[in-house]
Amino acid sequence: MGRPKREDTPEIEKEMKSLAKKFINFRESNKLSQRFLAEIIHISRRTIQNIEAGKIIPQQRTLDALEALKAKYEAERKISKRKRRKTEDEGEF
Repeated sequence: MGRPKREDTPEIEKEMKSLAKKFINFRESNKLSQRFLAEIIHISRRTIQNIEAGKIIPQQRTLDALEALKAKYEAERKISKRKRRKTEDEGEF
C-alpha cells in the first residue's frame, strides 16, 4: 500500500532546494563523491542523492554531521594556507 504522499508547501520546497545546494556546493568544492560524503557522515549514498535532488529534508543529525565536517575542512584549509605562506616567506617551495 505504501506511505501517503506528503504535500509540500512552498516553504518546504524552498528549504529542500536550499539544503540541496548546501550539500552540492560543499561536496563539489571539496571534490568529494556522493559515496565518500555518505560514508563520512554515516548515511547512505541514496540519501545524499535524494537530498541533492531536493526530494527529502535531511534529519538534524545529518545536518549536524555536515556542519562538523565543514568546520573540519575549513580548519584544515586555514592550516594549509598558513603553512604555504610560511614556506613562501622563507623562500622555499
